[in-house]
Amino acid sequence: MIAALLHGRIHLNFQLDFHFHQNHLTFFNDVLAILELLQPLVFHSEHQRALQDSLLSFMQVLKSFRKFSRALSMFVSKFVQFIQRYITHDASAAVPYLQKHSDILQGLSSENPDLVQLKSLLASLTLPVKAGPSENAADDPDADPSSTGSLPLVNISASAPLTAADMNKYLKKISRGEAIEDVLEVLGEVDDKSRRSPEVIQYFTSDLQRLMSSPEELCRNMAFSLALRCLQNNPCLATEFLPTFMYCLGSGNFDVVQTALRNLPEYVLLCQEHADILLHKAFLVGIYGQIDTSSMIAESMKVLHMEATT
Repeated sequence: MIAALLHGRIHLNFQLDFHFHQNHLTFFNDVLAILELLQPLVFHSEHQRALQDSLLSFMQVLKSFRKFSRALSMFVSKFVQFIQRYITHDASAAVPYLQKHSDILQGLSSENPDLVQLKSLLASLTLPVKAGPSENAADDPDADPSSTGSLPLVNISASAPLTAADMNKYLKKISRGEAIEDVLEVLGEVDDKSRRSPEVIQYFTSDLQRLMSSPEELCRNMAFSLALRCLQNNPCLATEFLPTFMYCLGSGNFDVVQTALRNLPEYVLLCQEHADILLHKAFLVGIYGQIDTSSMIAESMKVLHMEATT
């Protein structure tokens, strides 16, 4: 029934204004909340066809909303988290299905490069999935059972957790003064492990806060990405990153400021109780630093408005 309702909404005319779109987004947001409440039952084999039909409707509406999608980051974040839990529960059914429709997600990501969770999901769909029996695979009539083991996708649930020995090794490598190559290696490992278990990032929060102002672009970008993933998993930690984010906005390094501004809308959404402080800081940076911060401030206000109306 849910799948049928979603299909009915998809057939409505989406060539209307943004306020009309918001009414439909509220409906899809409510349905997503229902699906979240039905976990893990909704992932069981007898519900696979209806679930996948519903997911396709969500992806189609995001495709139709594409020109507004930068204002829908919270909705996209919730949808991506749901997909990730689906993959964790049954990768053999979820991953081949997502591959068939990855063009929609790729298009959404290419137009919205700041949607960190979506980029993480797409990045996780790049390695071979481990072949294995799954009664769920039969639910997809378009799937080729003989090719399941060679799909360019990864079984996220196969990622091994960090051991205590690993943790000690990585904490030592990422510590201040270590070579940048070692730091990037650790960030890469944490990025990989945290796709399934984002709580592992919490062990590295102090190092991430330091690296968020790193002059090394790749290191800095990965630190911001992991920090936001950590906060998405545990929003209670958002205030702990507030001093760091404020420091990055006021940094004397132009590149650090730009990185902080690019991530401002998503962080403001995760740290709403301090949104006024963050936006005021960005405004001052624009005035005294002669940097155009207006677009990121407007984007932040837009996502806050969207969150308040959904």
